[in-house]
Amino acid sequence: MHAEQESSESVSRGEQEKNLVKRLEELLSTMKDWERRPIVEVGSAVVELVKLPKRQTKKGTEPERLALHLRLKDSFKGVFIENFNELDDIVRALTTKSVQEVAKALDELSRKRVIEYGL
Repeated sequence: MHAEQESSESVSRGEQEKNLVKRLEELLSTMKDWERRPIVEVGSAVVELVKLPKRQTKKGTEPERLALHLRLKDSFKGVFIENFNELDDIVRALTTKSVQEVAKALDELSRKRVIEYGL
């Protein structure tokens, strides 16, 4: 019974993945260059799907493509993520102990500066 359940779950996951790929192919063909579609907002972080235009590089022509755009809610600039490996690297970097400790120290520094300047 357990093996049958795992098998049906993996089939449905495979179907979901195929459906998502089809949906992304449709979006790639219908979205305009630089058009954004929101995916999720978590606190002040926003993740959007963006259509990047075709471009010339030293290595040749890169076709139009979709990418994730990670930005803060009050910012237009952000980071484009074009594949899972890039996403994985960013997530792993941001969750390291040293980055988290520096971020907490920056919070403390900011609080001190606000008090110091009476803001």
